[in-house]
Amino acid sequence: MKAAVLEHKNRISIKEISDPEPADGHVIAMVKAVGVCGSDIHYYKEGGIGKTEISADFVPGHEFSVTLLEDIPEFNLSEGQHVAIDPAKPCDHCEWCKRGHENLCPNVEFIGAPPYTGAMAELVSIKKKQIHPVPDSFSASTSVLLETLGVALHAVDLSKVRLHQTIGILGCGPVGLCLLQLFRNMGAKMICVVDPLQYRLAVAMDFGADHSFSDLSSLSQLTNGYGLDVVVEATNSPHGFKDSVSAVKIGGKVIIVGIPDGDHYSVVASEARRKGLTIKFSRRMGNVFERAIGLVDKGLVKLERIASHHFDLDQCDQAFKNNAEYKDNVLKSIIYPN
Repeated sequence: MKAAVLEHKNRISIKEISDPEPADGHVIAMVKAVGVCGSDIHYYKEGGIGKTEISADFVPGHEFSVTLLEDIPEFNLSEGQHVAIDPAKPCDHCEWCKRGHENLCPNVEFIGAPPYTGAMAELVSIKKKQIHPVPDSFSASTSVLLETLGVALHAVDLSKVRLHQTIGILGCGPVGLCLLQLFRNMGAKMICVVDPLQYRLAVAMDFGADHSFSDLSSLSQLTNGYGLDVVVEATNSPHGFKDSVSAVKIGGKVIIVGIPDGDHYSVVASEARRKGLTIKFSRRMGNVFERAIGLVDKGLVKLERIASHHFDLDQCDQAFKNNAEYKDNVLKSIIYPN
């Protein structure tokens, strides 16, 4: 089958690789669409994330939907059906899985994270329990972005936000835009977004942000230096943690969702300590997929506009370059392997 192969930093080629092998509890499906995620860009630019490094040819892609190639009667699924996929395969046996924290499972097999082959290919092997049926009205790109929405939904859950609080979102990429819609639905008193890219700020305002800023100084002026109740960081900046601490009020909450370039944050310890902040790091997503589907189905969250660019598999290299360099007002690139 054809696949997009990340050979080393900044180089993706289309190659013929072996078809996936059937395994117990799995089915082989045809990839309908796959998104380029920020974590994929880290693999592309840096060759890894933290200790997870690419040491051999690697097929990326974990945000995806598929067309089933066979009936799965035990799940009431039919051949030819379009379904969304949760890329995580937790072990279901470890301490964290048993506590309901499957997203923290140290034994997880995660499609599209080294060494597990991703979905930027014509075919993929998926565990049956990873399959989530979606309404017929869902496009391929909307189904792909359910994983992105799931990441945002998990972060909102961790924030334990209350009605009529003030919210800050640092970063107006796909996760930030999903966060914005969720907080707007939860009765936020005020939502402020910060991003250095004007085109992303414009989309955020269309999605319901109250104020948008290209830097923190203007945000500080708006709050008279007081800060916001909850700040969610969804950037790739090494300064994202420090900026979040600066933007939140005394006794407030900071949720860190983004992955920083270079795998390091800078933060002024005294500021975070003296504010007595509650700080939580968000890892992938919990058991939220069905809720994400329901939110989109009811029209409470809109994903289609976030899918700004569309490419064939042969154009993967261009898609990654666009996202890595923020070209052509890109938000999310969707690739269609078949």
